[in-house]
Amino acid sequence: MPNYRIASLLPSATELVSAIGLTDAIVCVSHECDSPAKIGHLPKVTSCNIPKNIDQLSVDQFVRESIRDGKALYDINVDLLIKLKVSHIITQGVCEVCAVSPDLIRTNLRGNKCILPSKTKIISLSGTTIQGIFEDVTTLSKAFNKIENGKSIIRLAENKLKVFGNTLPKNRTVLMLEWLDPPYIAGHWVPEQIEAAGFNCALGKRGNKSEIISWDEIVRIDPDFIGLIACGGNLTENQRYADILSNMENLKNLKSVRNKNVFAFDANKFFSRPTLGVIDGIEALQRQFLI
Repeated sequence: MPNYRIASLLPSATELVSAIGLTDAIVCVSHECDSPAKIGHLPKVTSCNIPKNIDQLSVDQFVRESIRDGKALYDINVDLLIKLKVSHIITQGVCEVCAVSPDLIRTNLRGNKCILPSKTKIISLSGTTIQGIFEDVTTLSKAFNKIENGKSIIRLAENKLKVFGNTLPKNRTVLMLEWLDPPYIAGHWVPEQIEAAGFNCALGKRGNKSEIISWDEIVRIDPDFIGLIACGGNLTENQRYADILSNMENLKNLKSVRNKNVFAFDANKFFSRPTLGVIDGIEALQRQFLI
């Protein structure tokens, strides 16, 4: 087998590379990579410029201003990458807010100095739907000669989707929020997850980016269920946001609030990351909302 030395610059890539059987080929990861546990000791080659311990509104403002001013949200430890002699760098082209983008790689490593060896391959993942995630698995499995492994895990995921496809419609609406202040509706594959679970997606379309929504609009649509999946948040963090929403004076008449149908989820595990974990996220929706 070739001596792959993989730099994974986003959590979903680390999880997918591990899923096709190449955990041991990963030599460095991003500051956000936390799964599988086996990669915990690996050096981190990225860092985030968003200040720590600030509230959601301040995070949103910082991100907007950084994008407006052309400032990078992430830094790459170029010296460490070169020292590790990586053969492949995996990044993403889905969201410049979520992780290191191909543009940042080109700026830092493929610029005028061309400090990255020409033989180093850069792979950019771009799945924004469930099918797109499957295509990312195929891209990785072909790049690393793990084609059968890739086909196997896709087939398993597709079989799970077929089971969900037999689910009877619930005729109830679900609103998933991936940020609270300001409120953002979840996009990309999340509307698919909602529909695959048998519910109606209150807002958001398959493959589209997340969007800001007003509280007045949320009151107008009055969803049956609200799920909190703040980007990058675990179950504990999202439970805090669910509690905040449930106690907002302007939302007290929502039927989801009155009926105590505001729930928190582990966003990293089930919703935020374009991995096969989104299939398990469909099941998580059914477990939580089938009451």
